[in-house]
Amino acid sequence: MVSGPFLAKVTELYAAYHGWKGDIHLDMWRCHMKYGNHVRYGPNAILFNTSEGMRDIYRFGSSSSFIKGLNYEPMVHRTPNTLTMSGGKEHARRRRILSYGLSGQALRDCEGRITRHILSLCRAVTADVDEIDEQVGGGGRSWGKPVDMSELCSYLSFDIMADVMFGAKYNLIEEPKFRYIVKAIENSNTRLAALAQAPRFARLKLDKYIFRSAIESRTRFLKFLGRMLNARLEELAQVEEDKDDDKHGDLFGSLINATDPETGSKFTTDELLAESATLVFAGTDTASISLAALLFYLAHNPTCYQRAATEVRDAFGSEPVQGGPALASCVYLKACINEAMRMSPPVGGSLWREVTPPEGSIVDGQLIPQGCTVGVGLYSIQHSEVYYEEPFRYNPDRWLGNDANNRAKVERALSAFAPFSLGPRSCLGKGFAQHELMLAAATILKIADFRIPKGVEYNRVGCGRKGAELGRHRPEEYQLRDHITGQNEGPVLQFLLR
Repeated sequence: MVSGPFLAKVTELYAAYHGWKGDIHLDMWRCHMKYGNHVRYGPNAILFNTSEGMRDIYRFGSSSSFIKGLNYEPMVHRTPNTLTMSGGKEHARRRRILSYGLSGQALRDCEGRITRHILSLCRAVTADVDEIDEQVGGGGRSWGKPVDMSELCSYLSFDIMADVMFGAKYNLIEEPKFRYIVKAIENSNTRLAALAQAPRFARLKLDKYIFRSAIESRTRFLKFLGRMLNARLEELAQVEEDKDDDKHGDLFGSLINATDPETGSKFTTDELLAESATLVFAGTDTASISLAALLFYLAHNPTCYQRAATEVRDAFGSEPVQGGPALASCVYLKACINEAMRMSPPVGGSLWREVTPPEGSIVDGQLIPQGCTVGVGLYSIQHSEVYYEEPFRYNPDRWLGNDANNRAKVERALSAFAPFSLGPRSCLGKGFAQHELMLAAATILKIADFRIPKGVEYNRVGCGRKGAELGRHRPEEYQLRDHITGQNEGPVLQFLLR
C-alpha cells in the first residue's frame, strides 16, 4: 500500500489544484518528506523519489513499458508534437528529423545570432555602451538603473528562438511592441498546468469556462506563431521560385528540407507548426528561467560570483566570448549553471508516464499495475539529502570531481540530476540550451559587474520569505511557480560596464 494525501487518492483535482496554484513541485517535495520515497499522488498515480525509480521510468529501453499517456492530451493543438506523443515509430521519426535541424553544426551556425541578442541584453542593462560591441572595457563607471532580469531573460530567450527558428527579428529587448507574446505564453500555461494533472476532467471541456483568459492567451500565441510560420513559408517559396539561395539560414529552413534517414519522409506543414511551437515554447521558458536563476544565485553568493567572473575573464582576456576551447575551459561556470538548474529547475514537477504491459512493470522494486501513471518530481529528487549534501545550499563545487572522493559525490549527484529529462524522450534542444546559457552567462560576466541594488525591496525579489508556507520559506532560494515550466520574478540587479 502506497501512502499519500487523502484527497489525492480519490480525485485528480488535488494535483490539478496544485498545478493551477503553481506549487506542485513543492507539494510533491512536501509529500515525500511526509510519506517517503513512494507517494500516491492521484487515484492511479505514484511518485518516486529515487535515482533507481528515475532510471526505471525514463531510461533508454523503457519507452515500450512507460508511455506518455492522458496527461499530455491537453497540450495537443491540432497535431501532436514530440513533447506530447506517446511514443512509437512516429515519435522516433519526428525525433530523427529534428535531430538533423538541431545538430552540432546547426548550433555552430546559429552562434552569431545568439551572440547578437546577448549583446543587445547587455546594452539594455549597462550604464554606458560605448565599447560593448567590441566586448572590451573603457566605458563609464556608473551603475545602471535596477532592472528585473526575469523579464529581460524572457525577452532574450524569445528573441533568440524567433531568430534561430525563423530568422525573425522581433527585438523584444529593445522594442515593446511584441512583448505581449511572452506574457501570453505564461498565461496559457496556467490552464495547461491544471489540466495536465487532471486529464479526465479536461475531457469534459469545462476549462473553456474556468480558464477563459488562459485560452485567449493561448489563441494569441498560436496565431502569432502561425503568422511567423506562414511568412517564412512564403519567403522560402519565393526563394525556390527565384532559384536563389536562402539567406536566412535558420532552423526552419533546415527542417523543411530535412528527411528521415530511415523512411525518407519529411515534415508536413502541420507537423512543422507543431514542432516549431514546441521549440519556441520550450526553448524560451527553459533558457530564460535558468539564466535568471543563475544570476540570482551568483548575486546572492558573492564568492561564487567572483570565482565565476575571474574564470571567464581569465579565459577570454581581450577576446570576445564565443564557443570553443576557452568557453569549454570555464568548468566552474558550467558548475554554477548546473547548480542553479538543480536548485530551481525550469520543470520541477513530474513528467508522468503510463504503465503499458498487461503484467505491470517494476519501478524501484515495486510492481506497478498496467494503467497506472508513474513519475519523479524533479524538484523533489534534486533536493534529496541522499544525493546532495546540504541540498538547499547553492554549492557549485558539488559538480567538480577534483579527487576520488569528490568524483564519487559527483556521480551520485548526477544520478538524480535530470533538468532535461532522460532517455529517448529527453529534451532534443538540451545541447542548444546549454550552449546558449554558457554564452549568455560568460558574455555578461566578461562585459559587466552586477549586484543587488541597495534597499530591502530589491534584495527580497525572487526570494523565499521566512514564515511563508513550507517550501517558500527560504530567503536564499530562488522561487518559481510551476506551470508546466517555471514562472518567476527577479532578480532585480544593477550592472556596471567594465
